[in-house]
Amino acid sequence: MRKKELVYTHALFREVVKDFIEVEDMPPEEISTYEALKIHPGSIHKQKEDHAEAIAVLGDSIEWWIEEPLPTHSH
Repeated sequence: MRKKELVYTHALFREVVKDFIEVEDMPPEEISTYEALKIHPGSIHKQKEDHAEAIAVLGDSIEWWIEEPLPTHSH
């Protein structure tokens, strides 16, 4: 993948995670590993590999949230 495509994918994954946090109640701590990378979609000066790593970390968070079972509610 070219760097431009990686940056675009990084931005898309970041938006998905942002939506999960704001709308779906994903705990913000779930992206602490991503935040520790200190790379964001706008960090265009970073290397391709940095954006690829960010995508992988965000992808893990997305996968975890999608697979997380919904809490059961007692009636």
